[in-house]
Amino acid sequence: MAEKELNISNAYRCGLKERILDTAIRSFRENGIKAVKMDDIAKRLSISKRTLYEIYANKEDLLFECVRYHDKYFETKLQSQLSKESNVMDILFSFMKLHIEENSMTHPQFFSDLGKYPKVMAYINERNENARGRTNGFMQRGVEEGYFRSDVNHEVISLMTEVFTKHVMDKEIYKRIPINVIMRNVIMVVLRGICTKKGLQFIDQLEF
Repeated sequence: MAEKELNISNAYRCGLKERILDTAIRSFRENGIKAVKMDDIAKRLSISKRTLYEIYANKEDLLFECVRYHDKYFETKLQSQLSKESNVMDILFSFMKLHIEENSMTHPQFFSDLGKYPKVMAYINERNENARGRTNGFMQRGVEEGYFRSDVNHEVISLMTEVFTKHVMDKEIYKRIPINVIMRNVIMVVLRGICTKKGLQFIDQLEF
């Protein structure tokens, strides 16, 4: 194969991979993972199932790449928002709004189905573990800026939030109460508890 033809082939493959990931993650989030078959994704893209399997060997591999792809997209979107913000409270509320927006468009079954894929869960657990260090640094910045109380053990708060989140997921509470509603209420209660007077004044002036 000529070099030009090879470059075209590689470019097409990269473009197709991105289209597959875009289509698959939307399908998984809208319908739940179990409800979406590899056939469904191939049909939506007007490609053969064989072509799809040549790129992603099975559904778990596809889901794994979808989650990673979405994380990169979310991080890019978040960084774009953060570049406009000046303090920890602006950053925190931008982060919350993005998450609530994401979760409001996600079928509850998606969260239930995730736990059935060990490779994906291992990645998510590792991602959350890595994020813990950034959270602690963020909390310390909030103390320095005068928004968060210095007499609160932020590691304990972080662990409490993780335990509650796990309980919500394990008990599938999000099937009764929309996860964006759960998230907004829990975070607001926790946030008010760790804020100084300056932080509370910031919260009270927001329409959220």
